[in-house]
Amino acid sequence: MKAVDEGIFLHRSSYSDSSLITTIYTRDKGLQKFVFRGGKKKGHQMYPLSVSELNYYGRTESELLNLTSAQAASNHSFQFNPVKSTIAFFIAETIRKCVIHNDLDTVTYNFLTSEINRLDTSEDCSLFPLEFMVSFTELLGFQPLVENEGLVFDLDEGIINFSNSRLNRTSEGEHIRLIVALITGRSTNDSVYRKTREKALETMISYYQIHIPRLKEFETYEIVREILSA
Repeated sequence: MKAVDEGIFLHRSSYSDSSLITTIYTRDKGLQKFVFRGGKKKGHQMYPLSVSELNYYGRTESELLNLTSAQAASNHSFQFNPVKSTIAFFIAETIRKCVIHNDLDTVTYNFLTSEINRLDTSEDCSLFPLEFMVSFTELLGFQPLVENEGLVFDLDEGIINFSNSRLNRTSEGEHIRLIVALITGRSTNDSVYRKTREKALETMISYYQIHIPRLKEFETYEIVREILSA
């Protein structure tokens, strides 16, 4: 089977002296892995969150398809910005670790391409990783429920209210107000304290780890934290 598709590049690893194993979230087939023979020479346009037109072949039931070419489908400049490119690595890792192989969802693909464009055009990216993680929970099916104006986040139940459960894992404090604002679409203070922003992101990472059992850690988080703190 030969096919043409569009996809968001997420990850690469070495397969041989000249070839790569690539992980790409495709528009028509969802999350897929490809052998890209000669990819170390031909894949210079593939960087985290780059959008490419793909040509590939392979059996539909195979977990590893053969990528023959990847050409840029849209022009972005964020890969040349050290802050934005680091955020792109973090977002790509989040997608790769949270989406199930072959799980096709056009709504998710459109959301991701919209977020890529937003990253490319954003002037202040300090809240971008947190904004993405909060928004992505809705598509993944475990967006926190805001019951009232409380600042206690029950991570196990996915509920934000006044109650502090002794049995469940919770997070409490001013950073929860920031998460609530992002969930409800309220405006946020442009001068959010760095510690508040960091605590909110760490809380969302913990929330993801609880609700996606296969998710162990985010290797790129410490780099994102450091570059956003600089």
